[in-house]
Amino acid sequence: MTAREAIRVSIAHSVAPLITHEIAGIAAIETAIANESAPDYVVMFHDAKMGKQANIEQMATLIRMHGGTPDESGGMRKTFTKTQAVISSRVSTTVTLRAMRRAEAELVTLYADALEHAEGLAKRALRKTLGRAMVHAHILTAHLAKRTGNKGDADLLPAPLHDYFANANARACMRCNLDRPGTSTPLERRDPHPYTYICAACHDEVPGEFPPDLASQMDSWPRQRRDAKVLQQAISRLSKLNAIGRVLYPLAGLEPELPTPAAERAVIVPAMTPTPRPAADERTGAIGMETGDGLEGEYVRQLFSIRQVWRSW
Repeated sequence: MTAREAIRVSIAHSVAPLITHEIAGIAAIETAIANESAPDYVVMFHDAKMGKQANIEQMATLIRMHGGTPDESGGMRKTFTKTQAVISSRVSTTVTLRAMRRAEAELVTLYADALEHAEGLAKRALRKTLGRAMVHAHILTAHLAKRTGNKGDADLLPAPLHDYFANANARACMRCNLDRPGTSTPLERRDPHPYTYICAACHDEVPGEFPPDLASQMDSWPRQRRDAKVLQQAISRLSKLNAIGRVLYPLAGLEPELPTPAAERAVIVPAMTPTPRPAADERTGAIGMETGDGLEGEYVRQLFSIRQVWRSW
């Protein structure tokens, strides 16, 4: 077995079980979504599904880069987990959250074990997937602590529970999946629009994401128009990624995951091989050509004469 084959087998051995667990988790989330009536929790479950899909894509790409073929069927675990989700989702949302938290805690342990034996690119990829799993586990724990009042769940959180929830009831902001306190009021929109809820902290943060020219005009807009713009921005993918990296990572006890600004990305030039250049003794700026003799040679010289070109232009 060559060194490349050994690396491929090692990565497939450590990553394949993680992919299976994530696929099973997606099946459980889809079942929970189908049985959930609260629109804010439906969005929270959908965001969790998006994170798991990103983890699967990252790990599947890692396997393919080393010449392997990832198994994305989910196997028997997918069927078993989906059956469990059907039962728990019909009991209550709290039971569903507890089952999801149990599966996510197991997944965090598996990611941590795989990360200890990974190197190079595989280690970077697994660190990213572990971060997403830890964020999801802490979101589930916060909601369980708020819904049940269980001190044991609250003690698992890196910050006090009131940093995650400002109101008496557990609600899920459609940007950060929590209900954090802020200086502004929460935004809530109902019929005839689709139900949308943005917590007070996200209401504080989202206006800062607008371009400066729009941000300077927002105070002069009618209240309804301003709130609509903030709601629209808050549920965009870019704003949600900002919330994950800047808010949810610290609330999960991790360092903030800050995106690289566009101005910095524009000057990040990949390593390039030397550009082929003319030889030192090769004349540049002109093309040599065999013209021949007689009338045909004279015709070619006139046709490619630089003076004729400039005269025409």
